[in-house]
Amino acid sequence: MKNKDEQRLSRLAAAQKISDAAKAGDQDAFKEGLNELCLDIEAQILEEAKSLREETDAAVLAQRGVRQLTSEEKEYYNALISAMKASGKEGVKMALTNVDKTFPITIINDVMENMKQEHPLLAAVDTRNVTGLTKWLINTDEGANATWDELNTEIIKEIASGFNDLELDQKKLSAWMPISQDMLELGPNWLDAYIRTCLSEALAIGSENGIVTGTGKKMPIGMDRQVQEDVTVTAGVYPKKDAIIVTDFSPVTYGDLVSRLAEDEHGKARAVNGLILVVNPFDYFKLVMPATTVMLPDGTYRNDVLPVPTKIIQSVAVARDEAILGIGKRYFFGVGGKRGIQFSDDAAFLEDKRLYKIVAYANGRAKDNNSFLRLDISGLRRLIYEVKTVDSANF
Repeated sequence: MKNKDEQRLSRLAAAQKISDAAKAGDQDAFKEGLNELCLDIEAQILEEAKSLREETDAAVLAQRGVRQLTSEEKEYYNALISAMKASGKEGVKMALTNVDKTFPITIINDVMENMKQEHPLLAAVDTRNVTGLTKWLINTDEGANATWDELNTEIIKEIASGFNDLELDQKKLSAWMPISQDMLELGPNWLDAYIRTCLSEALAIGSENGIVTGTGKKMPIGMDRQVQEDVTVTAGVYPKKDAIIVTDFSPVTYGDLVSRLAEDEHGKARAVNGLILVVNPFDYFKLVMPATTVMLPDGTYRNDVLPVPTKIIQSVAVARDEAILGIGKRYFFGVGGKRGIQFSDDAAFLEDKRLYKIVAYANGRAKDNNSFLRLDISGLRRLIYEVKTVDSANF
């Protein structure tokens, strides 16, 4: 079994492969990366199950991290296992047809929580479980003022202009999961652990791609895209923002960047808090870490030091040499699932494994065009202390 560091690196490599394939539209590479990710997760769970094979006490299993199922979840997974054990391709399809295709809401909620815990970007933005909804009303102008005057049409128009509708049922995230007969033999609790982990990882990778750089065409509108009212959208694709060249994170430079976030696209001032800087893991260690690390008097180092409190987040969705700076909660992302697990018609049988797919619905966009900046950090320099000699007579 891989140790935690090996596991983290292998999953990061698979995640980068999936992200790159999605951007390039390479379906074969995407399936290969997703298969690697799920097989790695399956091996981990089979090993954990083997070590606890003799343990049946629910309380002990819960202490070891094995989630205990609700009666609705257990009923769903038992039906799913029976369907997956059906012989022949047509038998599997027929059996799955007889399973309630709607995930219990508790499974969806748990997947959402796992996604946020393991992927800081999803926790930093305004992520909502929108299962069962087809439209969400976004407040784009949180600084709207009440008016001391009689109610009239103009005031109503001004207030209403601060809201946008976001359609949630038109964007679809699909993930493939190879499930072996060995996994089915472990029972509902372990199948749940595998499915939740695979879904959390696969959907999170797809979600981060959409959040960071989605084109808006059959996917969310990314943080790096223009979303102003008069933006020109070509064939459903929103244009990218111009990249701001940044060579250092000095107080003057960083203060100028943050000041651009301190007003909305209409010039109305707003408070800035909850800042995030999203970078590719490679660039974090090569460019960002050297530019944000200081040595303390005792010889130790302090990382991620910026002039304005900012959470630095690593994401494989960000292109090399680029970064996204913005107010995390100014990006809305709604996600939910309602189609359950389906048998894959176009996936072959592989080594006692069948491929299944899960479909989720999601959409997102920045609440206004000034919420996020696209940065060019290719020339970012390491932090260098400036030392000046001052004449003692000036003290």
